[in-house]
Amino acid sequence: MPEAMKNVSHSGSNLGLDGFEQIFDEPNGLESLTTSGGLPNQEQLEKLLGRLTELIAFSVDQRVENARMAGQLIENQRQLVATQQILIRLMEKSIELTKHISTIEEKLPLIFELPKLVDSIRDRLIHIEGIDID
Repeated sequence: MPEAMKNVSHSGSNLGLDGFEQIFDEPNGLESLTTSGGLPNQEQLEKLLGRLTELIAFSVDQRVENARMAGQLIENQRQLVATQQILIRLMEKSIELTKHISTIEEKLPLIFELPKLVDSIRDRLIHIEGIDID
């Protein structure tokens, strides 16, 4: 950085700003702009002011719309979180039901064997008691 400052100070006033000094050196520099039509007339000013008003109104409308959309987005996110919580509860209940069903399925073969077991016990009882069934 110090080297850059040395280069600028050694290069003199030739910084590629030809004509820049003329604006400030001429005593009538600004007056020549106003007399040559450099500034817009009243009709142009009114058009520019009208356009600026439209742009500001559009900007305000956009900000209001953005705020509305942000509010809607926040509400949607709340609903999404609530839905996710409901889904989590449903999944927990589903896991509990699956465990319960698994235990029932494990016991089903024993339940299906009960009629055979009852018949076997009945046959033993009949044999032990010596009852004749015709």
